[in-house]
Amino acid sequence: MLVFLAAFAAIFGYFLATGIRQTEERLVERSSAAAQVVSSNAFWIAEVAHQTLRRVDAALGPAMSGSIDDLGPVLEGLPSVTQVYIIDAQARTIYSTVDGADAVSVSDRDYFLAVRDGAPFYTSPLLVSRLTGERIFVFSKRVEREREFAGAIMVSFPESLLQDLWQNLDFEESSTISLVRTDGQLIARFPQTVGPVDLSQTPLFTEHFNKAPTGTYTSERSPVDGVARVVSYRQVPGSNIIAIASVGSAQTWANFNGAVVAVFIIVSPIVLGLVLGCAWIVRLLYRDAAQARALQASLEANTMLFREIHHRVKNNLQSVQSLVRMQDIPQAAKLDLQSRFAAMAAMHEHIYKHDRYEDIDAHDFIPAVVDEVLTAYGCDAAVNYEVAHIPVDRDHATPLALLLSELVTNACKYAFADGGGTITIGLRRGENGRAKLTVRDSGGGIEAERDAGSSMGMRLIKGVVAQMDGTHTFRNEGGTVFEADIALSTSVRKG
Repeated sequence: MLVFLAAFAAIFGYFLATGIRQTEERLVERSSAAAQVVSSNAFWIAEVAHQTLRRVDAALGPAMSGSIDDLGPVLEGLPSVTQVYIIDAQARTIYSTVDGADAVSVSDRDYFLAVRDGAPFYTSPLLVSRLTGERIFVFSKRVEREREFAGAIMVSFPESLLQDLWQNLDFEESSTISLVRTDGQLIARFPQTVGPVDLSQTPLFTEHFNKAPTGTYTSERSPVDGVARVVSYRQVPGSNIIAIASVGSAQTWANFNGAVVAVFIIVSPIVLGLVLGCAWIVRLLYRDAAQARALQASLEANTMLFREIHHRVKNNLQSVQSLVRMQDIPQAAKLDLQSRFAAMAAMHEHIYKHDRYEDIDAHDFIPAVVDEVLTAYGCDAAVNYEVAHIPVDRDHATPLALLLSELVTNACKYAFADGGGTITIGLRRGENGRAKLTVRDSGGGIEAERDAGSSMGMRLIKGVVAQMDGTHTFRNEGGTVFEADIALSTSVRKG
């Protein structure tokens, strides 16, 4: 009973740990892939801006007197949302693609002051256009003639450019994409912020970006809106821009927790029913000997009840197998869980079909368990049985079934990954009433298989062998050979 509960708890814990790890990996993969997309788009935005700035500078001529008509071919092909401005050294408008630009002064704007003071190029943080009222960001270039500052050229883009990109990423509402300067100033974001944002003191810059130009981390609380997200960032090549994709994690974890609760609700009655049923049967079996005839009648009723419990437990385990098949977990983990449940279900089915509630004949019991495991795993390996008629008591039936499940599953998974193969299972009497179990496959050998699947399966093998007061070894001999010296009865101990 305790062995069954321990094995059940171990399997459920493995299922839970695997689900948590895979959920975390999916969030990281999604945010990292999105950051790459945002970085690629930011690179082309910056490249378009810089190419346009250089071409306009060349079209203006040495004296900045190029005809406005000459700018037409230069600006042809630019996105319709892109605006171009040309100003002289006194910040007076020479040319603009927006009407009314000559009525607005930009002499106090950083993108003018920076190039006036010597910067060859400048990328602005998030701004509000004085002409259109739009939220924009600007790329500017210093214009020199005869080595003197002669003016500036600006190319602006609306922040709304990120909205289309955000929609193409198929993000949920809590996820965001952003462009940020390497000094922490926000360039653009969708969904939009209330206004300009300085991120220089956030974990992105204080803990992560100063260590690596690319990375992913978990933010329990966004400094902008307080939402928990998985954040991936990449510095755009050849620029001072960082592309950020932040995937909201709350809904993903809520969905995972809901699935865990659903599984727990289904599994809990099985365990509780088994515990209560067995406790009740034990109480009945230890009634006063003076009530012999009443006890005999109760024993007959309890035999039927015990048989019904095993039958129901088998059915409930098959229901759990069906539930596992519907879960969004890797196929390999799903098959492992199904084969373990199949082994336990086969044990209970063998008990109630043969009305054996004390000792079980290993000669019949082992094939029943192994055949169910092969069916659950979908393995077509041939099995040779060389099993003696050795009694197995109830306390050792579950660990023996789990041990056979793990050994046969490992053979199917690693020795016969491409199908076929032969498994030989032998059980013979050993010294001092103990038994010698041998499981041999015709695969490639223990080193390849151990490297591939040593974690949960190998720990279960060690655990159940220890529960049967045994020792075990693996070796290569025309395939993998497993040998164990085990006790199949609580009355037998190591010699």
